Amino acid sequence: MNRTLYYHQQSNFLLKIRILLAEKNLDCELFEINLANKPPEFIKISPIGQVPVFVDEDGTVIWDSTLIAEYLDETYPQRSLLPKRFPHTA
Repeated sequence: MNRTLYYHQQSNFLLKIRILLAEKNLDCELFEINLANKPPEFIKISPIGQVPVFVDEDGTVIWDSTLIAEYLDETYPQRSLLPKRFPHTA
C-alpha cells in the first residue's frame, strides 16, 4: 500500500503536510477530493468528511493536520521537524 494524502486545493492546512512530507523525503500519492461531492470511499476513511486525511503504508488513517504532522514526526523521526514536548512536572 502506498502513502496517500487526500486533500482539497483550498484547504488551509494542506501546505503544512506537504512541506513535512517533502522535508522528510516521503513519497505520497495525492488524491484531490471534491468537497461538494465526496466519494463514498473517502467518507469511509474520514467520517467527518474533512481534509486533509493521511493514509500510511500500513493502512493507518489520520485526519486533522496537526495530528498528521505529529504522526509523521513520531513515525519518521530521521529528521524531526516539530518541537519536542516537555513532560509535565508535579
